[in-house]
Amino acid sequence: MAIPSTFAIAVVGTGLGRGQVGMACCPGRAAPWLLPGLSERELERDVATMARWDAKVLISLLDEFELARLHLRRLPELLTQAQIAWHHVPLAPSKIPDADFDRHWNSIAASIYPLLRRGGKLVVHCRDGRARTAMITSRLLVELGCQPQDAINRVRAARPGTIDNIAEERYIHSRSRLPDFDEVMQLALLNEDGQIKQGGPEPLELTSLRVASGNPRN
Repeated sequence: MAIPSTFAIAVVGTGLGRGQVGMACCPGRAAPWLLPGLSERELERDVATMARWDAKVLISLLDEFELARLHLRRLPELLTQAQIAWHHVPLAPSKIPDADFDRHWNSIAASIYPLLRRGGKLVVHCRDGRARTAMITSRLLVELGCQPQDAINRVRAARPGTIDNIAEERYIHSRSRLPDFDEVMQLALLNEDGQIKQGGPEPLELTSLRVASGNPRN
């Protein structure tokens, strides 16, 4: 696995929206040989890099073992100081997302998609900023409205050599656009005959799922 020697954000436009998605390796771990003390200083530098780029959200795809091994204890604290929201959505290396991943992902969609539609910026990262990051960034683009092949092409242009196997391509092609909140409300107001319902829409039932935010994990 080739790890970049410096922390760099590969930027992908979202197509129909004005937002941008940055793809990156693990903050503080651009060089795999770093000792814990040096890694902490690099972590501060990399969070500052994301803040200067004006990222509002960081999505970490690392699994629990990677989080512990890569000395990221201060990441939530540094992100809070930089006013960057943190979402931890674990995905094991070389794995295609499953139903458990989808539950975590769907729980953050209500915050990240409106941000991108408004022209905001977020960063997605895994260990090396390639396989998992590229696949999930492509999924994000499709759910925002890009055609699957367009999403793949955009990601490959920003980070050449990614999405390099048929399983990842099939996964991205299996995704589809998600309706935005305004569309959901419009549908909720219509009855079966396409007429506006009297009394407004039925209340929406929301399910709370575990997902890390800007605070340290328990």
